[in-house]
This record gives sequence, structure tokens and C-alpha cells, in this order.
Amino acid sequence: MKKFFCISLSVVFLLGIFLPLPVSALSPEQSSDLVQNCATIKQSLRTLQRADARSRSYLGSAYETILSKFITPLNLRLININQPNANLTTIHSNIIETRKNFISEYTTYSQALEDLIASDCYNHPEEFYTKLQDTRRKRANLSSTTTTLRNLFSEYLTGVRKLKNTLGADDGKD
Repeated sequence: MKKFFCISLSVVFLLGIFLPLPVSALSPEQSSDLVQNCATIKQSLRTLQRADARSRSYLGSAYETILSKFITPLNLRLININQPNANLTTIHSNIIETRKNFISEYTTYSQALEDLIASDCYNHPEEFYTKLQDTRRKRANLSSTTTTLRNLFSEYLTGVRKLKNTLGADDGKD
């Protein structure tokens, strides 16, 4: 997993070196650099695509497992014993909504990346660069959503610990 993250980071950095200007302003030198490095850039994008697919699969499975095996059963149990916790229920709802956004944003990003890889950077470097900028934005949105999910899971864990303390069940183990 760490290897894939490093590859992803290096690709983003590499593309940033070749293409540092805003969408509408590729200089002739940058356009030439893009054309000369087109094959390398596309190979790096394919590597990034494979790494992202594995990461998405891992994260998607982890999110689903946490929800289905821990969060949902706990919330249902609290309701069944007539001790619902509004804070945990709200966080649970936010996790579900944010997870839906993650799935949608990943699909949008994945399609943009596929379109970028399929585009012709030899004959249409400006168009390629425009698609690259769009793909970067979508990847940044996806990253933000992933961070939001991580924070929501942490917030839920904090709420569970508070609930545990409130119920007097603190035995020193988490």
C-alpha cells in the first residue's frame, strides 16, 4: 500500500513539473515537453490507475466492514435497549452519506482518468492538459472525501468511548 502511495505521489509531482501553468496557458516549451514525454506520462498514469483501483477496493471494503460489523450493529443495539445515542446516530448518517459521495466521486475520477489516458497528448497537448487539470480536481475532491470519512470514523470512536465511560463500562481496554 505504501509503495502505491509513493508511486501515486511521484506521478502527481512528475506531472506538476511538466505542466505547472493554468489550464489555458501551455507555453510552446511545455507543450513540447508534454509531447516528448507523452509515453512516459501515460505509463505513469496507467500505474497510478492500477494503484488507485487497489486503494479504492481496499478503502471501500474497509468502510463497508466498519459500517456493517461495528457501527450499524452498535446503533441498532442501543435502540433495542432503549438507549439511542443521537450523536452516534448523526455521525452514522454522515458516514453513510459521505461514503456514497466517495463511491460517486471515485467513479467520476476513474472515468476522468480513463479519458485522460485515452486522450492524444502527441497531437493535442492542450486538450490533454485540460483533461489532466480536470482529473487532478476530481482526485483532490476524492482525497478530501476520504479525509472526511477518516475524521468521521475517528469522531464515532470518540463518541463510543464517551458512551462507554458514561455507562460505567470503562475497564481500561478499547
